[in-house]
Parts: sequence; structure tokens; C-alpha cells
Amino acid sequence: MKVKKLLRLNYIREKERLNKNFLHEFKEYDFSHIDESKIFLVGSIKFRDYFVKIESILQILYDKLVTICSIDGLLNKEKFASKEWDILQKIALKKLQYQEAILVLDVNDYVGEHSKEEIEYFSVKLKRPIYYLSKLKKPK
Repeated sequence: MKVKKLLRLNYIREKERLNKNFLHEFKEYDFSHIDESKIFLVGSIKFRDYFVKIESILQILYDKLVTICSIDGLLNKEKFASKEWDILQKIALKKLQYQEAILVLDVNDYVGEHSKEEIEYFSVKLKRPIYYLSKLKKPK
């Protein structure tokens, strides 16, 4: 009976989304610096995997309410007409009003034009905290 229980516990650990392999990619970042609860993720869809993974890390490990502009936009940008994409950008700016902070996913120091627009709106109009993934790196 004890052997079955141990096997089941090991199986559950292997099935955890935030297992050692998953978290290894982000071990150099310290997300505990983000004090606010409502976080909006900003960045290029080129790094969509970061959105998905960091959303899970922030929600599960740090109890944050994480928002992004559009899941469909994140996964399928190339399928949107430019008019549709512009509408999504306007909605992103509306969503920012309800956020306490943003986390810019500046992977390889890249920040796209739409992200810059969101960052400027958040910092100038709303005057709320902005975190950059690159600045959350732990000192070596």
C-alpha cells in the first residue's frame, strides 16, 4: 500500500506544470520584487512562450492576477487584419486602467512599438509601476 502511495505522489509531482524543468528556464529571475497584485504582461508576441510561462509562475507561485491584451492576438497575430489589430491595441490600453503594474517581457532587450505605446500610456497617464523582466535578473 505504501509503495502505491509513493508512486502516486511521484506521478503527481511529474505532472505539475511548475516542475523543476519548467522553472529552470526562469531560475535567474526574482519575481518577488513585484509587490502589486494586478499585473499586465506587455511584450512582443515573438516571445509568446514567455507570456504563457510567466503568467503561470506569477499566478501559482506569487498569487498575482495576471492579464494580457488578447490570448487570440498573442497566438494568432498574423490572422488579424490591421484594423482588427488596432482595435485590440485600443482594448489593451483600456485594460491597463485596471492594472496596478505592468511587467515588460523585454526578452533579449527587445521592446516592440505597440509595447512602447502601452508602457508610455501606463507611465505617463496612469503613473503606475513598471517592471522589466531584464531588471528582475538575480545578481550573479
